[in-house]
Amino acid sequence: MKVLNKFLSVTASAALLCTVISSSVYALQESDTVHIVVENNTFSESDGAVWSGTLIDEWVTLNENDSAVSVLDTTLSSHGYTQTGAADNYITDINGLSAAADTAKMGGWMIGYNDWYGNGGINTLNLSDGDEITLSYSLNWGADLGSDFYSTDTSLKSLTVGEENIQLTDNITEYNITLPEGTDSIKVVPTAANKNYLRKIYKNAYTPDTEGTDYKSSRNIQVKNGDVIYIGVGHSAWLSYPPEGLKETLYTLNLEIENAQSDPAEKTDTETDPHTSKPDETNDNPQENIPSYNPDISTEDIIESTSAKLNKPEIFTETGNEWAILALARLGQVDDTSAEQYAETLYDYLKENKSNKATDYAKYIIVLGALGYNAENFNGMNLVSELSDLDFAVKQGINGAAYTLIALDTHNYMIPDAPEGAVQTTRENLIDFILSTQLSDGGWAFFGETSEPDMTGIVIQALAPYYNKDEKVKTAVDKALALLSEIQNDDGTYTSYGAPNCENSAQIVTALSALGIDSASDSRFVKENGNALAGLMRFYIDGSFSHEFGGEENALSTLQAFYSVCAYQRFAEAKTVLYDMSDVVFRKSEPVIDPDDEISDNKNEKTDDPTESSVPSSDDKKPTESSESNKNDNGTVPTGENNYMLIIIGSVIAASAVITVLCGKRNLIKNKNEKMDLR
Repeated sequence: MKVLNKFLSVTASAALLCTVISSSVYALQESDTVHIVVENNTFSESDGAVWSGTLIDEWVTLNENDSAVSVLDTTLSSHGYTQTGAADNYITDINGLSAAADTAKMGGWMIGYNDWYGNGGINTLNLSDGDEITLSYSLNWGADLGSDFYSTDTSLKSLTVGEENIQLTDNITEYNITLPEGTDSIKVVPTAANKNYLRKIYKNAYTPDTEGTDYKSSRNIQVKNGDVIYIGVGHSAWLSYPPEGLKETLYTLNLEIENAQSDPAEKTDTETDPHTSKPDETNDNPQENIPSYNPDISTEDIIESTSAKLNKPEIFTETGNEWAILALARLGQVDDTSAEQYAETLYDYLKENKSNKATDYAKYIIVLGALGYNAENFNGMNLVSELSDLDFAVKQGINGAAYTLIALDTHNYMIPDAPEGAVQTTRENLIDFILSTQLSDGGWAFFGETSEPDMTGIVIQALAPYYNKDEKVKTAVDKALALLSEIQNDDGTYTSYGAPNCENSAQIVTALSALGIDSASDSRFVKENGNALAGLMRFYIDGSFSHEFGGEENALSTLQAFYSVCAYQRFAEAKTVLYDMSDVVFRKSEPVIDPDDEISDNKNEKTDDPTESSVPSSDDKKPTESSESNKNDNGTVPTGENNYMLIIIGSVIAASAVITVLCGKRNLIKNKNEKMDLR
């Protein structure tokens, strides 16, 4: 899922990517400090922000066992402030300012690490003395903070040396700097034009390949007459996979101190400068830690080990674990007790909460369908009705449209009438919206004009049911498949923002499985050193998945990869695809819900009508996993109360007459609402 995985995460689908945060670990000293800044300078209170300006701006002393998460927590709590999500590597809220506060612009929290927006969450940072950590709210994916994904500009925007602001000139990278008499130390503060690229500072020797030889902007550098300062921006050694066309820019600053002579006998930097970064003596180049695909690991092995980690009672007792539950349900690993626990949890949540995102309702509809609950009447709530307003469904752009279509098709739900004055959602206008946003090269992007592999995969999943039914859909999907084949890496992976990541591979394997394409053997997706499935499995780490090569296990990456492997396994076993839940039988006979019935903000009203279903009790049967297993001895498939007694003398005859009338009414309503859809 895309779900803002680019803010301190993952897409997301998925942190904002371009480079890799160093894996070096430094031994903290008692005097070590880091600078913590928490600010919102983009979202004004007049536009709805709960606070704006600078919340925190202070240097914090590090303890021996401190992590970036613990430092942030301690600093915020010392002022009475709160945060949510740092421990899970995805900050969603700081003191009430939520990452979903401005859904129209997809606002969210970003982390700056020494004035650079890298590709890891806060718990991937290894702090050392002098680090500067800035948590900033962005309204447009970092562009308002100076981070542009699609630019390869590696120049400096500004440069301060000591007390002097250096006047930079385009295409000039060497400057002679005269320092005041008596100067023995200076701070050098370069600001990159594009903060997607790390900049580093060196003295007298440019050693970008050697970890720990650079200087921090926050610390003084001891200098003498004749020293040379080097500033590199966007060096390939600091990027796992540099974007095509990226060229490093190297600045040279020749220092001259008024009325001073060079002293060749002066001690070396590491002997005289207590704030020089400590070299990493225990880690090799992270590039050498990139894992290889292990052909001895099967999808069955991954399913077994990952299921063992995820399938815990606690995931069913709170919302937010829907994608894990989806995969477990589609694997037939959710028992009745767990399903009922989640249903009750979600029901209680929805009674008190109304989301402003279509993707939330789509997610709930998808997972409920996998568990055998009818989203048209979930204890009196018609969650499908929340997607009947087209403007609401597409407010999140392509992401909202794609997941709305996926949710509607899980159980071929009819679309209720939209609220008065709203544009009616139909499958046809969702598809038209999706096709209208296809980029010229055949892919799709959550934003911008550069196709994103994961978003392209998600859109293909949404369009898959129509591939053989609508020529314009087939044409668009074929073009997208050609692009995915073309941009696939030699090892089978896919790159976004400068580096391959797990979510790209997960969404593409899921998409190919939805189309009945074998991602392990189809010639379009088999390259010299790997296929699409192997590319996904390269991120596997003992029951989990990492976001990037050589990274630690990542929760969002694990969830997306897990349901992707599940999707592939269902394809391999010739079962219905991941989101086609026609093989799942609802736990109770379908209730009759008139689309014109008023659902008020998901507040549920109690009813004595026996046709209204409720959150099922332990007496209800769990859904089975395939249409074959749903068949009775005579080969027919039950359509309502699975495994209920087929003959109840007298009462069944009477009930049948009632159901016949009611179902007739429901079919008439469905025909009316689906007349413009592609079904």
